[in-house]
Amino acid sequence: MIFWTKIRKSLFIEQNVTVLSLTLLFILIAFFTWYPILPIYLRELGANDLQVGFSYTLLALSFTLMQFIGGILSDRFGRKKLIVITNFFFPLLYFLAAKSNNWLSLISLLAMANILNALQGPSFFSIIAESVPKTKRGTAFALIELFLVLGITLGPALGMILISRVEIKYLFYFTSFTTFLCAIAGVLWLKETHHLRIGKNNFNSYKKLFNKKMFLIILVFTSLTLLYNLTTNGPFISLYANEVMSLDKSKINLLFALGGFAAVIYSLWGGKIIDKWGSKKVLLCSASGLGIFVILWSLSSAWLLIISMFGMLNVFAQSCTIAYNSFIADITHQQSRGLVIGFIGTCTGLIGSIGPSLGGYLKCQFSPSSPFWAGLIFALITSLLLIKVKD
Repeated sequence: MIFWTKIRKSLFIEQNVTVLSLTLLFILIAFFTWYPILPIYLRELGANDLQVGFSYTLLALSFTLMQFIGGILSDRFGRKKLIVITNFFFPLLYFLAAKSNNWLSLISLLAMANILNALQGPSFFSIIAESVPKTKRGTAFALIELFLVLGITLGPALGMILISRVEIKYLFYFTSFTTFLCAIAGVLWLKETHHLRIGKNNFNSYKKLFNKKMFLIILVFTSLTLLYNLTTNGPFISLYANEVMSLDKSKINLLFALGGFAAVIYSLWGGKIIDKWGSKKVLLCSASGLGIFVILWSLSSAWLLIISMFGMLNVFAQSCTIAYNSFIADITHQQSRGLVIGFIGTCTGLIGSIGPSLGGYLKCQFSPSSPFWAGLIFALITSLLLIKVKD
């Protein structure tokens, strides 16, 4: 135990970062046994393409609406309390999702889970930023993203094995059990980092939300959210792989596992790149890279080329996420960090959540690759707007 503590400290990994990294890993392994094939499962439950797009819009919207409130509660009552309380609702929601037999009830339960994620999101982000020195935030967020993509990699790999042997509802039961164990871990080992709470009548932090720079930042991240929801966070990659590339569920899970593996490799040194070059510059380049490589992936036909292009787009998506987290941490202060993060998340998500519906409409009206071309447009807009943001 002492040996492990010394290793953890030598790597600048505080206990909170370690606990959140490990619990995130196990939750995502369980979650991603079924998430890559969720669009196909929704169609099996009776949803058409427009309804699948609407489902993902609902999921994206539900993840944003409560972030602002979550940020206020985080600054008012502390980081740990909000994370711990919301964690104990996930097991019940995934248990009920396993019993759903139509697409609308399933999406409703998953949307409720996203609302809880939105409530705890600012606390999760803030507790990481506040658990390490400022000079090591890039490394800390890279570590979190490393475990995140490990989960995204191992989950589909496990799902590829299980999906041909068990019904998908048992994968939801597995997720329910895993989230319960991780909720207990949070109670036992998370430490509070925010002890200076904002009073109910303190409006100084709210004034910081309304200025020209914040408006430009919101535009940048709105465009980035639209890029995500049209590509990696939307249903269109799985649908395209199934309909155009003729990949079955197991192959799709394998594709996501290999893409996640590429992101894992990048995460080993992605934080150091940000620490050296700065989060803004890395985010600018990564957004453009994601938009370009999702197009190159959609134009691929040979299996090795499909894997290679998918790996590259996952690397740029991972780089975007790490740079985004580090950038947000750099422009916020501890006293109001939860509030600002929640405000940005809500504002950008409200508009960005139309991405899946927009992509569904484009797919029906034009071609299966239309959402990716729209994503490229928003990738370029994101990069151009970032140039205008002053350091």
